[in-house]
Amino acid sequence: MATSGVRCPSNRGTHGEHRRSLRRIRGEIPLIGVCSKCRESAHWSVPDVTPTPFTVLRTKLADFHDAAVRRVVTAAFDLSSPARARALRLAGAGRDATRPRLPTLALALLVADGREREARDLLNRLADTIDPTRWRGRWLNRRLAAMVVALRKPRLTEVVARRLRVPRRYTGPIRGGAAARRARLLFQRGDIEGAIATVTPYVDHHEVCGALRERYIGERAALGPLPAPPAPDSDRPDPAPGRVLHLVSNALPHTQAGYTVRTHRVATAQRAVGLDPHVTTFVGWPRDVPDVAHERVLDGVSYHHLRPGEPLPEGLASQVETGTAAATELARRLRPSVLHAATDHRNGSVAMGVGARLGLPVVYEVRGFLEETWLSGADPRAEGSERHRLIVEREAAVMRGADAVVTLAGTMRDEIVARGVAPERITLAPNAVDPQLLDTRPDGAGFRRAHGIGEEEFVVGSVSSLMPYEGFATLVDAAALLRESGLRVRVLLVGDGDDGEALRDRVARHGLGDVCVLPGRVPPREALRAQAALDVFVAPRADSRVCRLVTPLKPVEAMALGIPVVASDLPALRELLAEGEAGLMVTPGDSSALADALGRLHDEPRLLRELAKAGRDEVAAHRTWPRVAGVYRDLYERLGAL
Repeated sequence: MATSGVRCPSNRGTHGEHRRSLRRIRGEIPLIGVCSKCRESAHWSVPDVTPTPFTVLRTKLADFHDAAVRRVVTAAFDLSSPARARALRLAGAGRDATRPRLPTLALALLVADGREREARDLLNRLADTIDPTRWRGRWLNRRLAAMVVALRKPRLTEVVARRLRVPRRYTGPIRGGAAARRARLLFQRGDIEGAIATVTPYVDHHEVCGALRERYIGERAALGPLPAPPAPDSDRPDPAPGRVLHLVSNALPHTQAGYTVRTHRVATAQRAVGLDPHVTTFVGWPRDVPDVAHERVLDGVSYHHLRPGEPLPEGLASQVETGTAAATELARRLRPSVLHAATDHRNGSVAMGVGARLGLPVVYEVRGFLEETWLSGADPRAEGSERHRLIVEREAAVMRGADAVVTLAGTMRDEIVARGVAPERITLAPNAVDPQLLDTRPDGAGFRRAHGIGEEEFVVGSVSSLMPYEGFATLVDAAALLRESGLRVRVLLVGDGDDGEALRDRVARHGLGDVCVLPGRVPPREALRAQAALDVFVAPRADSRVCRLVTPLKPVEAMALGIPVVASDLPALRELLAEGEAGLMVTPGDSSALADALGRLHDEPRLLRELAKAGRDEVAAHRTWPRVAGVYRDLYERLGAL
């Protein structure tokens, strides 16, 4: 196939270098090339070639071979663990083996056994031994490529693309798989445009690349400035005064988190002051729970699910559009007088669309800053990236476009003002508790007994998501320092999250297995019993931007229960603890300072009691749900919704 003289797609002339470029990536994707002069890529048309009988036979044999490889992979995953171990020994893939007798079978068995790293090491070792000039080397090269295509493991695909000569038949799957892996890494760093460009050449030849491209294009379309609002409907229903439609990402009982607990507490408190709250979740949620009802009532509050569990179109922009249409129909039926969306921008964007169509006021409740939460666990290069900038722009656009903004703390209000929202349009509705929590004490002693903790032991810890930014590694280090000083404490950390495994490893390294108790996630009532089991609640949050801005809920519950709080000296936590009057503040990340504060509370019972009383008084004065519900009612009245 001669390609010299084919016109360059950039219209910069004809470049003879096209021949070399096309040969490099022929095979499954023969029509994609990169001009080595101008570096632009495009599709070239080539003449149709009628296959010869030999070509047809070779293709059928290759199809038969690939089908056999796929059956081997299926069988490997179907084996029990003992049978898989025996098969690995038969394949000659013992832990000390340099090269198995049956290398492709060994590769499949290792992946099926969850030992992907060992499979990758094996693949690299085999690549070192392959001689592409010999028949056996080419044969093994082809077998390995076929096996990796069948296994669909991106990291193995990368090894093949980098180390082996990829047969033409597997060019699309191998190069496409490697491109999908690179695109995901770019997206995690916030480079949406780079991720799209990486998968675009392979969308017709690799299913994952096609799906990723749609997803990334949809993500980009759903960020940045708000689109023009839809035209108002001509047949808008009359709103029912006092009826509120909350639009949230997820909800109880399927998701147990601070976000969902706050939603329910807000709704029940609003109901108690005479409002009529309804809650709806984002379209398609929950996705992994079968047979979810479209509507259910929890403590008198109606929860609605829009197309729960149904597959959604690829791309966030299409999902927001689908959600807007579904939420509009729900609002037509419910006739709310105000729409109240809680972060993130997906819910805000849906509320803005529904509000424009039905002529309803929109409240946007900023419970956190999505981009800061994302950055706390993202690649360091993500800060300032395309995705980072676009998320900030969309969140700010929703804040500015809403009729009113609600947030949790003064630190968050200052950030919202900096994003262009007038201060008089912002209302504070802090995290709060039920008043009865001030007068009752859950069975903390029973929780201690259930987890082997003695009545007289000094217990410090938290009930929280175990995320890196929560800083619980500092607490474990402080416990080790206290033990070295001769003071024995018990550490209780209830919850789960991305940092759970790392924390358990840290406990093991310090030899604190008999000191630290990590029971994992527990139901809400058990969480309150766990709070009551503590002598000191610790919030050792890291000095990250998200922790400086956002106030957590769990310390408020601890204060209501009369449990003193030790927290990192960050603006949001200092505000929560009445500028440090209702708790002890310590330097973030300083395990010695935290150990000193805990030791002081252990040795000074009077200080322990004083801080417990100060915390309860602060909650009673400012952080009960009836008081916060009154704030919401006043806001809705100003918006003409009552």
